[in-house]
Amino acid sequence: MREETVMSARKRRSVVESVFDRNQRREAEINEALKQEAARHAAFVKNMHRLRALRLAREEKSKEQPLTRTTVQRQQQAAG
Repeated sequence: MREETVMSARKRRSVVESVFDRNQRREAEINEALKQEAARHAAFVKNMHRLRALRLAREEKSKEQPLTRTTVQRQQQAAG
């Protein structure tokens, strides 16, 4: 009877360690996914600000330049 208790204790410890290791791996994967998502979000925000700055610069440049026939044609094409 004593031998069965020792074996079951060893098995229980093995199972507990296995579950603990699995949980640690899962937590590590979750943390890595969160880091990747934060990096993607930061890149998105950076790109959004870059595109906004380009659009504002283009609008400012178009205000400063006199209208040419080509510019008028493009505006008419865009208006549809």
